[in-house]
Amino acid sequence: MGVVSSMSTAISGLESNGQALGVITDNIVNANTTGFKASRSEFQNILAETSGGGIQVGRGATLAGVTNILNQGSITHTDRPTDLAISGNGFFILKGDALGQTYTRDGSFRFDKDGWLVNLNGYRVQAYEATPSGAISGKLSDIRIPYNTIAAKSTERVQMHVNLDARAPIGAPIDLTKPEETSNFNTGVQIFDSVGNARPITMYYNKTGENVWEFYAMTDGANLTDGVPGEQSVVAQGSLSFDQNGRLEGVQQNIVNSNFVGAIPDQNLQFDFGDPIDQLGSGEKGTTQYGSKSAMFRNVQDGWASGTLTDTSIDADGMVSGVYTNGQNRILGQLGVARFEATERLAKMGDNQFRESVLSGQPLVGKPNTNGRGIIMTKSLEQSNVDLAHEFVQMIKAQRGFQASAKGVTTANEMLDEVVNLKSR
Repeated sequence: MGVVSSMSTAISGLESNGQALGVITDNIVNANTTGFKASRSEFQNILAETSGGGIQVGRGATLAGVTNILNQGSITHTDRPTDLAISGNGFFILKGDALGQTYTRDGSFRFDKDGWLVNLNGYRVQAYEATPSGAISGKLSDIRIPYNTIAAKSTERVQMHVNLDARAPIGAPIDLTKPEETSNFNTGVQIFDSVGNARPITMYYNKTGENVWEFYAMTDGANLTDGVPGEQSVVAQGSLSFDQNGRLEGVQQNIVNSNFVGAIPDQNLQFDFGDPIDQLGSGEKGTTQYGSKSAMFRNVQDGWASGTLTDTSIDADGMVSGVYTNGQNRILGQLGVARFEATERLAKMGDNQFRESVLSGQPLVGKPNTNGRGIIMTKSLEQSNVDLAHEFVQMIKAQRGFQASAKGVTTANEMLDEVVNLKSR
């Protein structure tokens, strides 16, 4: 009977609009959930019934599916260095015992007591491993901050870029017993031995001929194994020659004594004064001899003391670096980012996490800012992409649909009452 079937049709409207209201309510209550992605109800009509004469009568609606709306949420700034957001396509990769490998847009991470980078539920963030030299490998694994001390490195190369005053008078060679009084110019530099001890070096320069200067690198004898404490000892000595334009023409140097106390003897040490012409250089990118006051403008050495971790940082490419007390930065890994061909078909797992499904396809894992993957924004979090105004409109529509379907049920019921009462008339 058509009246009975119309009641079933109206009941399907109650069920589908009620389910839609559940999806809308879920969106609304997660409007402030970090990284939350809204969902949308998708309806389809139920197969129509064909009566005599080819007339089709619909039999209601059903909730065919729920689609994830994965457009970008707004990104807000925070003060925590481990708060991360992806600007663009992709998901952070997590791994845990309960759900295995999952994916999230919620970047509210932290380091646990063992140094692992985890989310609020303890799932470990996945990143590409770094080699001891800082090169990124192709292996994806849990990322951990090492709290061990990094070893010291002895100085091997010292860049000493100075300008030596061309107007300085030619004098006698430096008297090594009183170099301050017998040199035209001096400046200091600090180097490190093999165990990380800082060793102060004083560089003395003296003009001994036309466009020719001698130099001595000296330190207190207490720093050397066979030195006399309180007396200056020579570590290295040599000469610098310039052309008529003040450009560095050639450098001669030799190490006299680099046996520092308590360190590996005969430390390999070289002083870099620039790009001399006799080495096919320009003679202008380092030490020069111009008619201006002698001064040092570059003093860089490649050694360091031992150090412990003091801070971490993450850049836009997902590079995780450790900052150490000795001023060194070490690359510890690079965050992995996964993207999918059918992102909307990912399965929600709760806890702001998704899992791949048969319909979403397998994850395409790679590095941030490559092949369509987004960049990493530090000290930032992606907010929910729920549009409350839109959700309230959808709620009103679902409510009206539910009310109309309920009216259909009551109307069909009244019509059935009329049929039942026909016998008593």
